[in-house]
Amino acid sequence: MSSAPYDNKNSENFDAVTFRLNEALVRIEKDFSLPAKVATLAKLANVHRNTIYQREWPRNELDRIKAAREQAEKSQVTYRASIKSPDELLELSKMEILYWFTQLEDARASNKSLMATNKQTASSRDYYMREAINNREVINSLKGYISRLQSTIAVLEDEIMKLQSRD
Repeated sequence: MSSAPYDNKNSENFDAVTFRLNEALVRIEKDFSLPAKVATLAKLANVHRNTIYQREWPRNELDRIKAAREQAEKSQVTYRASIKSPDELLELSKMEILYWFTQLEDARASNKSLMATNKQTASSRDYYMREAINNREVINSLKGYISRLQSTIAVLEDEIMKLQSRD
């Protein structure tokens, strides 16, 4: 007796179960309401859970689907967290306006203070420039006076020398 008829039937059953498992996995992957669990896969493929545990690849596919769903959920949470409600956006806008208004007021106060300091510095510079010019004029007049006095002293010394040489 040959075992070929049983081998053919076993091969056909194996292929049919593989096909049903693939279809069930595709359905689980597309439908997020179906949990990515062995029990769900077994029910959809109409096989026993042990059949899935005996074949390693369906469990690997379920793990991949779970990881993809977790990643999608994380990105959705991040996206939802970044979306603000209109009230939150309004509050953030108010805070931003208040911040820039405060910056503007500080800049205006700083500008006013710097302008006052600049005027005072210019006034001081002008005063000391006038004083320097006046002092130079005084110095120049005094140099002229000193020069005349030195000339007078020189003439007087010459006269004294002449008078001493006569004596």
